[in-house]
Amino acid sequence: MNILLVDYSRVVRDRLRSLIATLPNTVVVAQADTEDAARQHLQTHRPELVVIDPQLRSGSGFSVISHVKSEHPRVTIMVLTNMVYPEYRAKCEGLGAHYFFDKSKETAAFVAQLARLCTPLSRAHHA
Repeated sequence: MNILLVDYSRVVRDRLRSLIATLPNTVVVAQADTEDAARQHLQTHRPELVVIDPQLRSGSGFSVISHVKSEHPRVTIMVLTNMVYPEYRAKCEGLGAHYFFDKSKETAAFVAQLARLCTPLSRAHHA
């Protein structure tokens, strides 16, 4: 599964890349910290899954989620953020995010869900 990481923090992206590297059938094809870079990587790399924090260095992660949903509807969207307010979750899900995780408390649940999505049988059921 080809994955695009979108997060304002290089440290977080590097940590996620290391976690993802431990999973079978996964590769991080690109990373972005701005809305413009995320949109460009979506077009260039055609990921199957986007891991995104709506807080970006510039632009809006919410706009990226909306763009993915409208322009790349087969791409799975996983939100991983510290902004875990109910309104934030509702907005992300309303824009089309499939999953929403608390970056500071639900990393294990995030990795477990990602592992499920990356198994061929699970991918067939998700599509």
